[in-house]
Amino acid sequence: MFNCVSLPQWLDDYIFNQQNANYCPSNSDMTVIDWDKSNVLNYLGTYFPRSYAEAYCIFSEYFKQHLHEWQNRENISVFDFGCGTGGEIIGLLEAVGKCLPSIKHVEISALDGNYAALRIFEKIIKMYAAHINIDIRNRVIPITIDDFYDLSVLDTVLIDKFDIIMSFKAICEFVTKERFERQNAYEHIVKTFIPKLKDNGMMLLVDVTTYNNVSQEWLPLMMDKGLNRVACPVVMKNDGYNQLFAVSHSRHQRDVSKIAWRIIRKQGNL
Repeated sequence: MFNCVSLPQWLDDYIFNQQNANYCPSNSDMTVIDWDKSNVLNYLGTYFPRSYAEAYCIFSEYFKQHLHEWQNRENISVFDFGCGTGGEIIGLLEAVGKCLPSIKHVEISALDGNYAALRIFEKIIKMYAAHINIDIRNRVIPITIDDFYDLSVLDTVLIDKFDIIMSFKAICEFVTKERFERQNAYEHIVKTFIPKLKDNGMMLLVDVTTYNNVSQEWLPLMMDKGLNRVACPVVMKNDGYNQLFAVSHSRHQRDVSKIAWRIIRKQGNL
């Protein structure tokens, strides 16, 4: 399946003309957490639109297939692990607006270790809230995760449970920087956040499909190995090795990204 969407005009104008984002793709292993503001602006102009398109398409299809579970809700809660500048959050909110008109309130908790990215995200979400009829309550969590021991800190930060937990192209950074030594980062992340899901809540993991030079393994295969050790079932995933998405905006038409994605569901008392 090949999906192509366009960045909303107001959002395109805001990130490129008001925030001075740059379209600057790179195929190298990304460690966004260490980037300064100029690097973050390159990320904003390149990967924010891609994450927006990916999230919009994936969540739209998920809500369509599971409409009976979501169509009468008025409130949802979301946690984004490694939110960066928030492209996937805006994509999710666009999918909610399209598929779930009953939703009136969205609670967002967004964690990232890059302060420059978080500041830009706060500006974007404030602008976005002015364009929709959904009450958005946003909380940023500026925490750097150096290793898997630091994940325990989140037990004191994330008191509530969430309907949706997601992570977009963030876990690859932990692999590249060996934050979890040589243990499977996907397995550790999922096991950490499953208790933070509400019953029948869903978790979306998205990552790049490259060969990681540090782990010496293709990341989608590493993702599947980690999820196979977790009790929650994979209920949706991309077909084959990866899925192509395309987003059009003022700096590039049909900019293509390739990702691997998996959705798992929390069932029972897990």
